[in-house]
Amino acid sequence: MKRMIKPILVIFLIAAVFAVGTFLYINNKIHKGLSGTLVKSSKADIRIEKARYVETRDGQKEWELEADSAQYFKDDNLTVFENVKVIFYSQNGENYTLIGREGRLRNDSKDMDIVGNVVVTSTDNYQLKTDSLQYIAGVRQISTKDRVFFTGPGINIEGTGFLADMITERVSVFANVRTVVQDAAL
Repeated sequence: MKRMIKPILVIFLIAAVFAVGTFLYINNKIHKGLSGTLVKSSKADIRIEKARYVETRDGQKEWELEADSAQYFKDDNLTVFENVKVIFYSQNGENYTLIGREGRLRNDSKDMDIVGNVVVTSTDNYQLKTDSLQYIAGVRQISTKDRVFFTGPGINIEGTGFLADMITERVSVFANVRTVVQDAAL
């Protein structure tokens, strides 16, 4: 009987090491650039605590994301983040920091949706507050249909709907716009 237990135990250990190794290899391939501590979730295929993801284009850092947690859903090719912070890097050196309660990243397109107390701050002291934002990676645009509050040095803008083009660095507020300009010479 003892002779049977030893080979079975060895086979079990080899199988377990192989399974863990395969899981880690597949996880690394799926989440290239994503780092954190792995935690198993009952609904998500993979859950990571203290997640960090960096996206590059042509060798340049395009944006980086940090979150309290990330959940990867293989069937939807979607990653969901909690308490998310994204820093977008523009070509002229201007950075835009976006924070929100929850984020969703479509892994194939790199498009994002951020919801819940969304705040975007630029390095030149402009700030946008809204309920949700969408980032379209292919055209590098941030937009929302929600109410927005946009402030900056000497200007306050409120309105509904917003579009920021990160390539041309143009910003638009679409409807019900109310603007207050301070210290302006007319």
